Amino acid sequence: MPNNSTFSHLQLSIVSSGKPKLRGYAPLSTKTNENRINRVRHGEYIKHRTNELSRFWKNRRTERIANEMPTIETGIPILLEIDPSANISFLNGLGFEVVCELDEGFIIVATEDIDFSVLNRKTDDFIANVSQKCNTPARVYALCEDGDRLKRILSKDLYEKWATISEDMTYIIDIGVSCCGTVDFPQKPVQNPGEDDGHYNRRCTKWKERYDAAYRAWDELKMERESSIETLVSEYNGEIVELVDNEKGISDVPDSFSARLKISGKCLRDLVMNFAYIFEAAEADTIVMESTFSNDEAVFENLRIESPDDNAPIICVIDSGVQEEHKYLEPAIIHDDSKSFLIDDEGIADKVNNGGHGTRVAGAILYPRQIPNEGDYKLPCWIRNMRVLDENNSMPAEHSYPPKIISDSVKKYYIESEPKTRIFNHSIGSSKSCEMKHMTAWAAEIDNQSYNNDVLFIQAAGNVQPDIITAYWKAGYPYPKYLERDLCRISDPAQSLQAITVGSVSVSDFETEDEIALGKKGEVSSFSRSGPGIWDVLKPEVVEYGGTHAYMKGSDPPRFVTPPEVCPNLIRKSPEGPAFACDDIGTSFSTPKVTYIASQLEKLLPNSPALLYRALIAQSARWNDNIDGADAEKSVFNLRHIGYGFPDVERATHNNDYRVTLITPSLMEIGNAEAHIFKISIPEELSNVGEEYNILVEITLSYAASPRRTRRSVKGYLSTWLDWCCSRMGEDAETFAARILKTGSIIADDGDFNWVLGDATNRGAADGFSRKNGTLQKDWCVIKSNQLSDAFCIAVRGHKGWGEMFKAKYSLAVSFEAIDQDVPIYEPIRAEVEAQVETREIEIEI
Repeated sequence: MPNNSTFSHLQLSIVSSGKPKLRGYAPLSTKTNENRINRVRHGEYIKHRTNELSRFWKNRRTERIANEMPTIETGIPILLEIDPSANISFLNGLGFEVVCELDEGFIIVATEDIDFSVLNRKTDDFIANVSQKCNTPARVYALCEDGDRLKRILSKDLYEKWATISEDMTYIIDIGVSCCGTVDFPQKPVQNPGEDDGHYNRRCTKWKERYDAAYRAWDELKMERESSIETLVSEYNGEIVELVDNEKGISDVPDSFSARLKISGKCLRDLVMNFAYIFEAAEADTIVMESTFSNDEAVFENLRIESPDDNAPIICVIDSGVQEEHKYLEPAIIHDDSKSFLIDDEGIADKVNNGGHGTRVAGAILYPRQIPNEGDYKLPCWIRNMRVLDENNSMPAEHSYPPKIISDSVKKYYIESEPKTRIFNHSIGSSKSCEMKHMTAWAAEIDNQSYNNDVLFIQAAGNVQPDIITAYWKAGYPYPKYLERDLCRISDPAQSLQAITVGSVSVSDFETEDEIALGKKGEVSSFSRSGPGIWDVLKPEVVEYGGTHAYMKGSDPPRFVTPPEVCPNLIRKSPEGPAFACDDIGTSFSTPKVTYIASQLEKLLPNSPALLYRALIAQSARWNDNIDGADAEKSVFNLRHIGYGFPDVERATHNNDYRVTLITPSLMEIGNAEAHIFKISIPEELSNVGEEYNILVEITLSYAASPRRTRRSVKGYLSTWLDWCCSRMGEDAETFAARILKTGSIIADDGDFNWVLGDATNRGAADGFSRKNGTLQKDWCVIKSNQLSDAFCIAVRGHKGWGEMFKAKYSLAVSFEAIDQDVPIYEPIRAEVEAQVETREIEIEI
């Protein structure tokens, strides 16, 4: 039983499960239907194009042999345009292997059949209309030119300089290589009703044999393609900086591998133009974090600092190192676990000038609000110091590979360590906006590790550099309008679906005769990068105080400064300056304040999954505007720049008389075409028709699924994708279950509540946003208590992604709050929950 005096979170329990009613397949597209009607014309187009492409690739291969270029023993790549509503697996039957899915129905495929004999044979059958199963060529709209393929696999920057690539110049290139082939992994069988264990176990044994065979085939294909890359790079005298399965580095996801290469322009051209399975190529980015500022103001303090409790959470700080002997930090550092991942510098100290970077980050975790200078202070958590940035606050491209750093951090501090670190602060990112074609290897590795291990990455949204702000300002986009522009989009890897991404807001309303802060207190910072991220996923999800720039009034071009009044108070590396000061800004320093909240959640709920910590951080977040949201325009602005708003450690960890939060304390799993229904009994004093209390309802679903980089959409990227839906006005539990599950009939209801986001882009107060897009799905609304029935229900539904064998994992949080504090609700709902649990236990015993 929960301890009522501490207002603990209450437990959500599943009351039923089953197959949900989900939307059927999309109707046949108009263009596909036209192709079926005009069989001869469309079929002749396909055969004409296959003949042209066959001749093109035979000529290219002949030229390579004549020029004595290295042999590439792979198929040929083709860019197709297909029916966007089609299941792309139909391409396997036309003799193609899918390399990657692009936008608007474009697909890169590969084939070993340079004569396109399978496609041509299928096309002949299509023209002759030999059977109902011969219509797949109708879904192939176009076979495109190879130049169109190059434009789609090269990053924007690399494509712009493609014509000027020098054959003799050395480039550091990141590539993504598809290796899924046409291997089909069988789904694990489900035990049928009445089936005895022996029969089911025999079916499982056969499934395991088929699965192992499929995995071996996939692994052999992957190794074959790795070997082909190694051979080609070697023959051009290039170097593989990082590659899957070499202990030097890894970014291993089910359908692809990533590599960083140091190669000549000649090798680069040959690789991109002729290696059939490359779906992504970009120049490697040297990661450079923001410059730090200098402050020599002395600070005097008389403070006694206590170490964290022995069982306190352990946070990994992935950064520039930490000044471990710092008076304010030393009692929290686990010195024996500190490690540098820099190849040429094994030192673990923060060597960044003007106060350090990792030192400031670690300090913001340990001192998230105020830094005391007297009295006693007990540190909230332990720190593991993982140094990955050099003295220039950078990660040189030719020595470091970001996906490798992610996998190494989890391997060292979660898989191999005891006690384990489950929360990782990652105030590191690219200085550029994230790519929108595919999930990058860096972001995908965060997603991969988060699915396979019980870890949570707290990720900085990234900072807009002052020169970009100045350029936009001069072009007619002053603050905050420039934050809407493409160059101010969140940076890699902040688009990761599994990381909780943190933006920044201003710390004060600073203004003098000469200077004014860009943004009042609580408004988006001048530098804080904006969302949405890839696939219109809401990013950043939350914000914290990271400071802002001040603008010199009337300056032209605009001049920006950072007086102490606009900076957060941060621990500094000393003795080159004070132990702490207000002298730096950035999302690097708003991020660890959210990490602190995550640490307190782990302290409160040590046996719960990290997915729940992420859910409760979002659940506790609020906008500064009215609690039930702003007007439509302001709502959209808020969602783009501050996400769900400011998280609050007290709301995340506790309740009160007027607020109650219910959670799934253990990890939940759900697969495709499955639904879990949760019921919260509502006390009569709330649902009584004569009462009109204003009740804030907040619901957050946090889930993880296995990622697949070669697909372009949330539904293709994730093995299983989830959404949630809940009771409508006056809807009882039986009516809700009938609406959700296949076994029920359709029953009319009184309509949905006025959610801020809604379950579609044309629903909810914020037009263009949907809570379904991401893996952290929060929504909220204010309702009248008499709009509730005797129970409030929530359903979590699983939908088909790329792989049914990988179920999604999730946590759920639901809160009710009497926002006018005119009716206590914690104790009445707690009593109902306990009665519900006792009733279910009796039913089970019976």
